[in-house]
Amino acid sequence: MAHRSGLVATLPDTVGELGPGDSLGIGLAALISGVNTYYAFDVVRFANTQRNSEIFDELIELFRQREDIPTKDEFPRIAPDVDSHLFPSYILNQEHLKKSLELNRLRSIRLSLENMSTNSGNNPYIRYIVPWTEPGTLVAEDSSVDMVYSQAVLEHVDDLEFTYKALHRWLKPDGFMSHQIDFTCHGIDSRWNGHWAYSNFAWKLVRGNRPWFLNRQPYSTHATLLRRLGFTIVDEAVMRDTSGITRGQLAAEFNGFSDDDVITRAAFVQAVKR
Repeated sequence: MAHRSGLVATLPDTVGELGPGDSLGIGLAALISGVNTYYAFDVVRFANTQRNSEIFDELIELFRQREDIPTKDEFPRIAPDVDSHLFPSYILNQEHLKKSLELNRLRSIRLSLENMSTNSGNNPYIRYIVPWTEPGTLVAEDSSVDMVYSQAVLEHVDDLEFTYKALHRWLKPDGFMSHQIDFTCHGIDSRWNGHWAYSNFAWKLVRGNRPWFLNRQPYSTHATLLRRLGFTIVDEAVMRDTSGITRGQLAAEFNGFSDDDVITRAAFVQAVKR
């Protein structure tokens, strides 16, 4: 989708993932594709090296076989959909894959994965930074990353402005971000947007001592911050759902929501650094 929007002329050299959780699969896919440095930024150490090694082997075979992208028949909840589910050979052509799938290169990536340690700056392929928000933590250098992405993570970030400022700082000039954001209640309430019916006090009780939870910010907050902090939105796909609570059922704290905010269930957004 970034290629379609003109954001990717050549494959990014350096990528960063916000909140990879227990699976580094997207980052490993990026490295197999030909990316040379993968930053994984998290707040709690979740990654399991053995499981990620298994994922790495599975991904290598998918790339070697030029497997097509799974359709909604296999993963019906994946959104947004792509224009074509064919293997993207117009981006990853045969000559490119011959280099990226070279045996010694893959061995080096595997070694990096097996030797991955928190906050290590010496790993040639993988930099696993946990917790990246801690003052004094060595993270990515300013203007050093081509692409930053996240998958259902930004709805959990307490300080969105701090986070978007950090992403802007890490990105190179004309670097870009790609984010899928899930605005549902994540099963906290029987209604998909029922978390917006809770007062701040009630929500504090629901959260308890969890180190991270839902920030309950609507998509308009993200879009406003992106524009204010120096990004230009180049592609967005907003998924709406009218089956949840209505404006009249919102807690008083959310009276300022727009009509679209109330029914926006998810959003996919790509933005370039100005």
